[in-house]
Amino acid sequence: MIPAPENDYNSKDDVIQIASVYQVQFFINADKEDIRKALWLLNSYRAIKGLVDSYEFVLKQQPENGLNDFDMAGVEGAVKRLSSSDHISNLPANVLIAKETRQLNYMLYKRVTDAVLHAANNVVDPHEHMIVQLLFVGERKYRYKDAVEYMRKGYKTVAYGIEATTFAEKRRKVIASLANTLLFNGTLDYVTIDYGLGRNKEGEIGLRQLNNREG
Repeated sequence: MIPAPENDYNSKDDVIQIASVYQVQFFINADKEDIRKALWLLNSYRAIKGLVDSYEFVLKQQPENGLNDFDMAGVEGAVKRLSSSDHISNLPANVLIAKETRQLNYMLYKRVTDAVLHAANNVVDPHEHMIVQLLFVGERKYRYKDAVEYMRKGYKTVAYGIEATTFAEKRRKVIASLANTLLFNGTLDYVTIDYGLGRNKEGEIGLRQLNNREG
């Protein structure tokens, strides 16, 4: 379960307002749970992308013993080297399972972040595209109020500035559009809302593990 970073925009009826966009925008409507999943993915994008980048970086590092840092962290001294060509003899089963789980997690995170970024980069409206970059997927994360101010003052070199009310409308519209895209392309299938025992009444959102057939 990957906790999403706290969202500095906490309108209680945000999902309801976003859902209302579908009444006039789309033929295939995502329900409120789909919108919650899409919002969670957007708010979690930078955290998940950070894990993907870290994993890919470490995999490229090959110390003299032929193992990267992920391998060494899992082995923890339990590996018995029998010869120069046999680097991982006597490797405990739990280490192999942990290594496989990391790879499955990576494939899941990579698939999800690629899908989110692809959808975000294909937003046509210039204001909506920039809103997604500022709030969710761009290299620098803007707080909601700072993004509003940026779009009001600092965006005029590409498009005309917009005020806070227009910003809010365009934000809802683009989230609705992204939710629809992520639902259509199957990305939301990897997001679950757990209403199980001990969970809060709204449920806890996370990514489900891939099985070997989905990798």
